[in-house]
Amino acid sequence: MDIHPKATPAAPILPIVRGLWRRIPSRVRATRPMRRVGSAIYDRYIRHTDRVQSHYTWFLRNPPQLALVADLILSSAPKNAPVRVMSVGCSVGAELYSLLWLLRRYQPGLAIDARGIDIVPEAVALARAGSYRLEAPSSTGGTLWVDGRRVLSTSEEAVQEIFDPGIEGAYEVKPAIRDGTTWYVGDAADPRLHTLHGEEDLVMACNFLGPMDAEAAERCLRNVVALVRPGGYVVIDGVDLDLRTDVVRALGLLPITEDARRIHEADPTKQDWPWTRWSLEPFDATRPDWPFRYATIFQRPMLLERHRDPILAVPALKAELVDSLQ
Repeated sequence: MDIHPKATPAAPILPIVRGLWRRIPSRVRATRPMRRVGSAIYDRYIRHTDRVQSHYTWFLRNPPQLALVADLILSSAPKNAPVRVMSVGCSVGAELYSLLWLLRRYQPGLAIDARGIDIVPEAVALARAGSYRLEAPSSTGGTLWVDGRRVLSTSEEAVQEIFDPGIEGAYEVKPAIRDGTTWYVGDAADPRLHTLHGEEDLVMACNFLGPMDAEAAERCLRNVVALVRPGGYVVIDGVDLDLRTDVVRALGLLPITEDARRIHEADPTKQDWPWTRWSLEPFDATRPDWPFRYATIFQRPMLLERHRDPILAVPALKAELVDSLQ
């Protein structure tokens, strides 16, 4: 990736510094002094670069995150109603289809109302079709390079279970996985989303907030969280860590910290910190705010219905302990 830093006298030497940085052992880069150096580089030169939306993605992008989300959903699924899941900023649908595959793999008879929303009509059309090609450009769902070849997922077994072979080498999402899924063109910042779609058991907001400026990203994030039912879950990934930390704390969301480190480190495209905007700083469990900063899955607190029983409304009394031996 080319670095496009802010115009400063130090900018021309950044490629050299990046090369030297990569030669430093990872255990040294993870020390507190080196974290400070990396944070300074990221904040000064990288944070505001490459703010371009892309539909480059692949299936099972973050396996430990996906597994935890599936377990949370299946553990709290409503008994007499479909599970409601929504992917906001769904791009070409890989993330939502990945989750649907895993949910139905674990519980084949599960009723699911799944919705994908994205502002780009071409991406929504591709998601709706559920047909993918390895040679697609990034603007229409470019795939992952692994060992010199393009793949739809790093798991060949998952590819076999998710897709049927299509015409001219296309990969078609199996009908059993697509069942109950609808796709919409829409804006994550649209305040009407809640009115149009109602509350969800799970909302995913991954990898589309990062390119936005802070004000727009916060507005979208707050709007997305409003779609989650009390007790439901929201996945927030691919967004500025400072912004996510501030917003989730302000909204009172509860971080799900199980496997937080594995999830934080799982996406191979986010490991070149501090040299790409979307890269993630090393996990630091010594930070007081680490559950909010590094968790990607959050629960919206349940609403507590309070009962005002008059029999319990006794006046305050002054009382003294009495020695039973007297």
